[in-house]
Amino acid sequence: MKKKKLIAVAIILALALLIGGMIAYFTDTDTATNVFTIGDEVDISLDEDWTDGDGDDLHPGATVTKAPSIVNESTTTPAYVFAEIVVPCYDSSDPADTVDTPLFTFTPNAGWYLLEASAVDTTNKTITYVYAYGSSTAMTSLAASATTNPVFNSVTLDPDLTADQAATASATPNIIVNAYGIQTDNVGTTPAAVWANF
Repeated sequence: MKKKKLIAVAIILALALLIGGMIAYFTDTDTATNVFTIGDEVDISLDEDWTDGDGDDLHPGATVTKAPSIVNESTTTPAYVFAEIVVPCYDSSDPADTVDTPLFTFTPNAGWYLLEASAVDTTNKTITYVYAYGSSTAMTSLAASATTNPVFNSVTLDPDLTADQAATASATPNIIVNAYGIQTDNVGTTPAAVWANF
């Protein structure tokens, strides 16, 4: 009887081990990792159709080719861009004029919006214009690796300039063009809102 009990216990233990080994659990795990990448920096440059010497010995009314464009050097990041034009001035001899007069004029091309014109800086004898690439209500995104159309194509020396007035201007009057670029996201869309970031 003892032998039968031992055999029965052995069989029960063997079955318990066999059943325990056959029990499997359906389990699984998963991990979600969100991948973020930082976009390229805004990278712009100024390109200009200008020939050295073209601005030498000008007479009133002379028009010279000067066509500044902004290039988006980034290969992935679009940008909103602005052009700041600093124009030299001369003292006006007209008593009706209470401020200095720009020495050169230019006509902006389509796609450029005059955002602001400063008062004449009487100390430095300059006036500054800021042009936005876009319209009065919205900036135009300059795509990666793209170039704007020129802000203007030429400049004209004031046709009414007299010798006395010319003598009041800088001996070497320069037109300075500064280019500004900023990312297109999270900065607003109207020229005034975007320019405020500068």
